[in-house]
Amino acid sequence: MAWGFISELPLSREDYDRLNGEIHDDPEGLILHTASEKGGRMRIVDVWESEDAYRRFEQETLFPALGRIGADTSGSPPPLDAFEVHNMRGHAS
Repeated sequence: MAWGFISELPLSREDYDRLNGEIHDDPEGLILHTASEKGGRMRIVDVWESEDAYRRFEQETLFPALGRIGADTSGSPPPLDAFEVHNMRGHAS
């Protein structure tokens, strides 16, 4: 069963675009990634094949990319509102 989350990154749109530029290929296990701006932060809604696939991406790709753009990675990552996907429709499914 697919796994997803909603989170808000403490990044501006410009910083998010720089971060996105550091991640060149779609990571293994990613089904859908969306980003939108909300109140000066970036809201992320993702769907992954599994939580384990996301956690590998987080450790191996996301955190190093955040460091390369100069984002503060010393604290805890933003909380995730995680969920098991019950149903998906559309091109991403």
